[in-house]
Amino acid sequence: MYIGFELKKIDESFFNDFKYFLNIGNRTLRKHKGIIQDTLDKFENYNGSLDGDKMQSNWFPQINADIFLSHSHADKNLVIAFGGWLKEEFGLECFIDSCIWGYSENLQKLLDNRYSLDEDGKLIYRKVLEVSSHVHMMLNTALLQMIDNCECVIFINTPKSVRPRDVINKIVSPWIYSEIGMTKLVKRKTIDEYRVQKLYESRKEFSDFSIEYKLDTNHLINLTINDLNHWEKIYQKKIGMISLSEHIKINQKTKNNKFMKTALDYLYELKDSQII
Repeated sequence: MYIGFELKKIDESFFNDFKYFLNIGNRTLRKHKGIIQDTLDKFENYNGSLDGDKMQSNWFPQINADIFLSHSHADKNLVIAFGGWLKEEFGLECFIDSCIWGYSENLQKLLDNRYSLDEDGKLIYRKVLEVSSHVHMMLNTALLQMIDNCECVIFINTPKSVRPRDVINKIVSPWIYSEIGMTKLVKRKTIDEYRVQKLYESRKEFSDFSIEYKLDTNHLINLTINDLNHWEKIYQKKIGMISLSEHIKINQKTKNNKFMKTALDYLYELKDSQII
C-alpha cells in the first residue's frame, strides 16, 4: 500500500446514473471471479491432509487491482457502483473483497460436512470452531496480501459500516476492523515499487450478536465527494482510457525513467498537502 483514504457521505445520489455504473462494476466483478472449486478432493495430500496453500489460492484468489475498497457488506451495491465509476472514468481496477471472497461460508460448510459431524450427523461445536479458525486465518492472510499488493486503499465510511457515537467511531464488523488495522501495520511502499514490480510479476452485516471495536482512521486521508468531482474534472483523458498496467508497459517500452501520470497520480496531487 502506498496511501489510504477514508471516503464519507457517499450515496447513490453521487452518480448521475447509478444503474449504469452498477452494471459496469458487476461486469468487472464477473471477470475477476474465477471458478471456485466446490469440493475438497483436489486439495487432498497423499497423507489425507488438506493443502492449505492451494485452498487459499482457490477460495481467496489474489486479483491484479489498483485500489482496495474496504466497506460494509450492507453497502455492497453502492461500492460496486463506485468501483464501476472508477473503472469507467479513470480505467482503475478495484478489488471488492466481499464480492470476490464471498465464498468463505461455502468453504466452512464443506469442511464442516467432512470433519465436524458426529455419527448422528450433528455438528460438534469444538470441531466447528477449529474449522472456522482455519477459514478465517486463510481469509485474513489473503486480505493482508491484497492490501499490500494494491497501491491505494479507500475505506467507504457510511452509517452502515460505522456507528458514530460522540467523537468516537464504533464498528461491529471484525473484518473492517481488521482491514483498517492492517493499513496501519503493512509496510508503506513507494509508488515506484508498485509501478515497477507489476512488470514482473464473511459477511459484514449488523446482527443480533455484535462486538464493538473502536475504529482508528486517523492515519487515513480524508476523501470527500467534492474531491471525487474535482478529480474527475482535472483528469485529462487525452490519450484515451489507459489502465495503470498499460501506463507501466508504455514506460517500460520507451525506457523512460519518469513515469507517465496515471489517474491515481492526479488524485495524489489533489490531496498532496495531506500526504506525508
